[in-house]
Amino acid sequence: MPYSQDISRETPGAFLFLVDQSMSMNKPFGADDAGNPVRRSVVVADALNSTLEELVNRCMRDEGVRDYFDIGVIGYGKTNRPTFCWEGGLTGRSMVPISEVASHARLEEIQVQSSIRDQITTETIAVSRWISPAAYDSTPMKAAFTLARTTLEEWIYRHPTSFPPIVINITDGMANDVDSEEELLITSRRLTGLKTSDGNVLLINCHISGVEDQSVVFPWSPMQLPKDPYARLLFEMSSEMSDRHKAIICEIFDRDLSATPTIRGMAYNADAVSLVRLLDIGTRQAFSFPTEPQDFNPGAGPRPAAFPDDRYS
Repeated sequence: MPYSQDISRETPGAFLFLVDQSMSMNKPFGADDAGNPVRRSVVVADALNSTLEELVNRCMRDEGVRDYFDIGVIGYGKTNRPTFCWEGGLTGRSMVPISEVASHARLEEIQVQSSIRDQITTETIAVSRWISPAAYDSTPMKAAFTLARTTLEEWIYRHPTSFPPIVINITDGMANDVDSEEELLITSRRLTGLKTSDGNVLLINCHISGVEDQSVVFPWSPMQLPKDPYARLLFEMSSEMSDRHKAIICEIFDRDLSATPTIRGMAYNADAVSLVRLLDIGTRQAFSFPTEPQDFNPGAGPRPAAFPDDRYS
């Protein structure tokens, strides 16, 4: 049965994040607690850093961080050539074992506000950082998909029986290194055409935008989307999620599983909450993390009851 391989140190998984770093990522994307606008690049970097930190925590055992995953982050927009955008001691690296991701975290202190009995309190906490906000020039998305494909070809060669890699693409605009939508679609399908013995590469696309259209997360039909050519293109590019992923997504979003024939890995017009949900489900909720000392199975369904319920209400 596809998408059922155990993830272990012998058969690790892979996450490859593609991050739009075009100039438009400087545009506002909601506001902070004080009502000040927050740039899209900042929201995306914060969400991605939080996701990486959570992945590290989930792989932590008594003896340290176990290498259940290899992680990569490709930024596209700084030049017409996308590059892996690790910083610090990981600069120049591509796919990195998660134990090395953990050991190269950059700790920063931030202030967070919370309301307790109608009183606003400010607390200083330490957070891990690997990626900084970035917004530069163009949107060479085709080139990013091409780099992702060549990277994962090598990874699959080394891990032919592993759970298939998951690629999460976060963008706020259309690629400008293609002559047609069909060209981008073909490029994305070359990426998702890669496969291990357990299934094809899964591509999840997240579109962030300032338009007023309603957000659509994990649609099953293009009819759920607005009549936006880019939205329909993202839908066609995105992978159909496995039956096991579909069951988990329906549970999280309180959908009728029997009335949901398929689900695509996509979010259209995502706000900050939708972005975090997408990253959360794409990397963690789709996996069953068992208790120490076992490894875990990405297709085994919801996590055991021993873990706290951290779903969004």
